[in-house]
Amino acid sequence: MIFCVNEVELRMRGKNVLLALFVLLILGIGAWRFSQLDQQATAANNALEASYQNHFFSLIENVENLDVLLGKVLASNSNDHNIMTLVTVWSLAEAAKSNLDNLPLDTVNMMRSNLYLSQLGDYAYSMAQALVNHQEIPDSNWQKIKELHQQNRIIHNELRNLLGLLQDRQIRLGSLKNASPETKMTPDSEELLKGFGKLDERLQNEVPTLTYDGPFSDHVVNRQPRGLTGEEIDEKEAERTALEFAGNLDTNTKYSAKVTGAAEGRIPAYSVTLQPEDKAQSDLTLGISKKGGHVVFMIARGEKAEISRVSMEDAKKRAAEFASKLGLGTFMATGHLTEGNELLVNFALIQDNVIIYPDMVQVIVSLDSGNIAAYDANKFLLSHTQRTLPEPKISEQEARARVNKNLNIEEVRLALIPLDNLQEKLTYEVKGKIDEDTYYVYINAETGFQEKILLIVETPQGSRSL
Repeated sequence: MIFCVNEVELRMRGKNVLLALFVLLILGIGAWRFSQLDQQATAANNALEASYQNHFFSLIENVENLDVLLGKVLASNSNDHNIMTLVTVWSLAEAAKSNLDNLPLDTVNMMRSNLYLSQLGDYAYSMAQALVNHQEIPDSNWQKIKELHQQNRIIHNELRNLLGLLQDRQIRLGSLKNASPETKMTPDSEELLKGFGKLDERLQNEVPTLTYDGPFSDHVVNRQPRGLTGEEIDEKEAERTALEFAGNLDTNTKYSAKVTGAAEGRIPAYSVTLQPEDKAQSDLTLGISKKGGHVVFMIARGEKAEISRVSMEDAKKRAAEFASKLGLGTFMATGHLTEGNELLVNFALIQDNVIIYPDMVQVIVSLDSGNIAAYDANKFLLSHTQRTLPEPKISEQEARARVNKNLNIEEVRLALIPLDNLQEKLTYEVKGKIDEDTYYVYINAETGFQEKILLIVETPQGSRSL
């Protein structure tokens, strides 16, 4: 009997030992797997840190090279040499901007640094273009280059100081990622982050204002909307404007209106929500500009889908009907794209039989229901103004003669086009083909100069211009 008890106990002990070994095995496998994952995470973090440091070193190198090149521009008396140097400045400034964008720094905190590099490259490219066109460069432009050279040298020295801090304290750039008041950072990382912030602040306060022919010029970046006319309105007026707009477009649906918010930016606006009495209809959200009470945008919320789909041609007609009811003038469709079950149509204003490309609105139509899903007038309100168009100084035939002889011309029409520097040019829009490719060539109607050329790429979604 005793023997039997001992045998049972031995068997139980054996099972317990096996169970313990099994548990230890599982724990060992888990620990090994955790160790593997930890090693992989560490390797990934190290690779990311290496990428950050590589971009930081490249940023310093590119800024140093910019310092050298700007000095050469000031010392050179050869236009041909300056053209090549200024184009190289443009290229290096773009590379430095890319390096800065790839550092783990808050975009808002480095906004001026980003803009500075964009403006520096753009300003250099603008001067190179002027030299290519044999234009006289005023002394004020060379003075701006001198000031930029001095600022760039200071920036380079400060970046060198930040590099020294980084290396002496062995700070990881990754520790600056997503930094915020709630994020715990070491004192060394905080000091490095403040160094970048002081650099950006210096640029804000000391870099000269740059006004020139380029998309990042201060007068372009800070441009005020030209289409906002009238006095400031209050919330009640915004609600009335939204109701009038909806009523003019759809007389069968009654809405109630309520201001639900406001947005600042280039066009400060009230956000107005319209709720239909007929619950089968969609709610509408409209942006009404605080100045003048203009409709900036409209979005139909919760658009109801129907079984039958609307044809592309029918959707285009509905978009054109909508544009004709806006009361902003006569519009012509200039292109379209399909996104999912929606059709986006671009419309440009027509004035004196000339296409006014800066004054554009966009209309989106649901291909499920045929209803207007959205409307955007931002571009129109930024650009629209009363214009006196110049008379063409060259004929259509002369414009045709200015394009490549291999272009098989299909259509020619007058068009006002925007340039990157906000200037507008009256041109002949020459549409033609080379083999299977479609091109739009824009010939200045006053000088005969080729202002722009676009390649039209056909995709299943619609036409895109490059």
